Amino acid sequence: MNPLPDAVLEWSRGLASLSPGVVPCRGLRPDEWAETHRRCQEFVERWGMQAHAAGWDTISLFGVSPDLGTIRGDFCGALMPFTRDVSEVTSEWIRIGAGRKGRHVPVKMPGMVPIWKLACSKL
Repeated sequence: MNPLPDAVLEWSRGLASLSPGVVPCRGLRPDEWAETHRRCQEFVERWGMQAHAAGWDTISLFGVSPDLGTIRGDFCGALMPFTRDVSEVTSEWIRIGAGRKGRHVPVKMPGMVPIWKLACSKL
């Protein structure tokens, strides 16, 4: 059995540090966050190794604006918010529902943080 890469472990641990019942940032409704949280954990379990091997990183997947959370889409990683099934992960995009989220769109904005870091900063 291959050990998980550090990045995939970070994703798993970061998401595990969050509660599905506590919205960690602005821009998410409680029901939307609960679903996003569940789906992100499922994504890491099912697609995490493939996403990592394809070059996806923490910010590209789970990044949010430190001030606006998910209000601005250009400050959101591909899985923020996440309310539809993933059916494919490539080095260029993730197929979510009937659409695709590109790895380079949104472009990583200066100051983006993983959603679990933002939640920790509120403590």
